[in-house]
Formats: sequence, structure tokens, C-alpha cells
Amino acid sequence: MSDQSPQTGAPTMHASIEPPGVAIGSAIKQQRRALGLSQEALAARCQITRQTVSNWECGKTIPDALALKNLADALGVGAGDLLNTEHREVIDQARATRREFVVACSIVLAVQLVSTFLNALSIFATGSTSHADDTFAAFRLGVLVVGAVWMTLIARRVHLHSIRQMIDFASLASRTPGSWGDRALRFIARWFWTLWAGSGLATFVLATIISLVAGNAPVGDNLPAAIVGIVIAACPFSIAFTWDFSVQKERRRKEQAH
Repeated sequence: MSDQSPQTGAPTMHASIEPPGVAIGSAIKQQRRALGLSQEALAARCQITRQTVSNWECGKTIPDALALKNLADALGVGAGDLLNTEHREVIDQARATRREFVVACSIVLAVQLVSTFLNALSIFATGSTSHADDTFAAFRLGVLVVGAVWMTLIARRVHLHSIRQMIDFASLASRTPGSWGDRALRFIARWFWTLWAGSGLATFVLATIISLVAGNAPVGDNLPAAIVGIVIAACPFSIAFTWDFSVQKERRRKEQAH
């Protein structure tokens, strides 16, 4: 099918939007080759690894707003040139993704807090903790799972492979790369699963404390069971932290080796 307008012969936009990783990667490669730089030379200018540059150019990963600014400075172009934004599709996608990510996080965290509050009201009203605690704990766990699936679907919709890539892509909508908002998004992207599991652990601990304080039984009677419950709830958090930490450690090792 022709890409030209039948009246003017000018190129027209495709109905489907090019995956953002591919669009950004091809722009980085084009600018790098125009300057006659190798991937190693560009990596040295940006103080990153050659593999990182290769992953960007192949569309496997996406630079966040701060990394994109550093790339633009190293190549002597504007960030918009690297976004390959003649038709603004990438920026529009990034803004929509950022909005949906914020909405998803806000809804999940709000539901977690409201659920904990309702759990507290139930305990204070009845003095019973057993059935209420189990029901609300299961509900909060379900909300976390649904939220993670939701964010995975957001990433898939814009042809990205992970939630981390989706958050990095969302940061490209920033008008001031390197701002506190961008740095917060970068931190969230690097430690997403730790923060996600940590929010579940925090609400569980809060609900457990409320149960101990408001329940009919003396604190000492329920304390051993509460401690066991917290330890079990901490297992997903420990796994998530170990995973995120190992990824960050490997990334730093490669940067130092470079």
C-alpha cells in the first residue's frame, strides 16, 4: 500500500502508530551514525554501557526523560529530534500512558487505604477480628494483583515489554527532564515491585496493629499469630526487594566495568 497522498504525493501518516521503542531507537541510531559515532563512543559520552545503547537502538528498552536529555546533549540535538516526533505520536502516547499510570496507582492505593479504614471500623464496631481481617486482607491482595495486571496491560498497549519500560516511557511526557517528578518516576521504575509489595505489607501491618489494639482479646493472646502473619506477608516484599536489588546491582556492575 502506498504511503503517499493521491492528491499531493506527500507522505501520509500510517493508521497504526509505530511502537515507541522502535521509533526512538531508530532516531538514536540515525543521529549517532550522522555524527560518525560508534555505539561504544556514544556510550562513553553518556557514561553508560554499549549494551544499553544497543538495547535502545533495537527498541528492547526505552531511555527515560533524564537519559534522553543526556543522549540529546551528547549528540548535539534536541530531545524532540530523538523522539522522532514529526507527527507527535510518541509524545501523545507518553502523556496518555503517564496519565493512565498515575490513575492506576492512585486508584489502587486509595482502595488499599479505604479498605484498611473500613477494616478498622469493622473491628471497632464488633470487637471481632478473625473474619473481618481475613476478608479485608484477601480483598487488598486481590486489588494489588488486579493493579499489577492493569499496569502490564498499559505497557502492552504501547508495545512495551515491562512495567519498568512503561514508566520510563511515561516520563518522556515531561516538559522539564530531570525535574523531581522525573526523578521520582525513575526511582519508581527501578524499584517498582519492591514498592508495590511494600504497599501491601504496610497496609497489612497497619490492619494487624488495629486488630491488636481494638480486638476483644488481650494483645498478648493475639501477638504471636500477628507476628507470624506479618512474617508471611513480608515474604513477597522480600522476594521483590531481592529481585529489584539484584537488577540494580548488575546494572551498576556493568557501568563500573565500562
